Amino acid sequence: MTRVLFLTESFHPVLGGGETHVRRLGARLVAMGHQATVITRRGDVAWPVEDDVDGIRVRRVPPAGPGRTGKYLMVPAALRAVLREGRHHDLIVVRATRVLGLPGLLAGRALGRPVILQPEINGELSGEALTWGWTRGRSLVPVVRALVRLRNLWLRDGDGFVAMSRRIRDEMIESGVARERVTLIHHGVDTGRFRPAKPGEREALRASLGLPDRLLVVFTGRLLRGKGLESLVAAFGQVALVEPDVHLVLVGSGSGQALSIEKDLERDVRERGLQDRVVFTGAVEAVEGHLKAADIFVFPSIFEALGISLVEAASCGLPAVASRTGGIVDVVEDERSGLLVTPGRTDELAASILSLVRDSSHRVEMGRRARAVALAGFDERDAVLRYLSLFEEVTRWPPPGP
Repeated sequence: MTRVLFLTESFHPVLGGGETHVRRLGARLVAMGHQATVITRRGDVAWPVEDDVDGIRVRRVPPAGPGRTGKYLMVPAALRAVLREGRHHDLIVVRATRVLGLPGLLAGRALGRPVILQPEINGELSGEALTWGWTRGRSLVPVVRALVRLRNLWLRDGDGFVAMSRRIRDEMIESGVARERVTLIHHGVDTGRFRPAKPGEREALRASLGLPDRLLVVFTGRLLRGKGLESLVAAFGQVALVEPDVHLVLVGSGSGQALSIEKDLERDVRERGLQDRVVFTGAVEAVEGHLKAADIFVFPSIFEALGISLVEAASCGLPAVASRTGGIVDVVEDERSGLLVTPGRTDELAASILSLVRDSSHRVEMGRRARAVALAGFDERDAVLRYLSLFEEVTRWPPPGP
């Protein structure tokens, strides 16, 4: 039995790709007879300090409340929790290295436990993620990058590194991480749960979910800045002018998130007169129903490490229109399983959506290929076996020095 301690900025009930990844990985490990514990931030005072989620022991630390500063303020309490819990585990896996990477590594060294580091997004080791979106203080960017390089002198001493995309893998190596310590493991999904709709199922799901029985373009994920949703609403406005039977469904919420643009999107939809053509579902934990009810998936992120929502959609056999950025290019085969567009280019996004709306045979063909891509490279059962192999490898190594 392998005992794994996950350290992560956020976890269930937060609904996001990284949170879902840790939950599914931990649940699979538990089902196979291993032990998984998660140390994370208690973002809401209503959440219990100690919890059990799918057999995973969860320990939440302060401070509570939303806000981007919370993940920094959690470090002292998280460090104490890792030092307390870590002695009962075989290794530590740190998800998101921007804030928790160095504390997690130091705790592992103090405990004599190997540490695996897994960036949450691209740009964590280059420093780009720390300065992305800055509109003021641009003169400080070189200083931040220099501090990141200094931090990396310690961070690259991790016992193992997991990259969810080829871009993150390359970034790790360029930042000085030894190539042999980097393992590329794409986030996987349950390809049995996320599967194409059966005959008649799409129509039944639309009725049960209260969705219009029209051609549906769907996005799933958190409604946050950086997801390209402002461009999506603008692009859909162009589509709606020429295709009256198409509807857009935004599955997810930004509530409680510092980067939420949910209210802005709702206002934009009203101002464009699209309120009868755009559905906001709010937070949905089991999104597979909405995916099986859809015809086209759209994922217009400006900045994206991989996009587990995109993998779920591919597994459901949906053709995608997605941005050519980050790890998205690992999931979408341009012109085969979907269409890749330039991030932020509204006209290009609208044209690509329209091309799939107007070509049903192309949609079906791309959807089949998307499903094949998901089965070949993104099945979570294969991903779990690769993690277990990595866990076995790092725990065989001699204990790290103090």
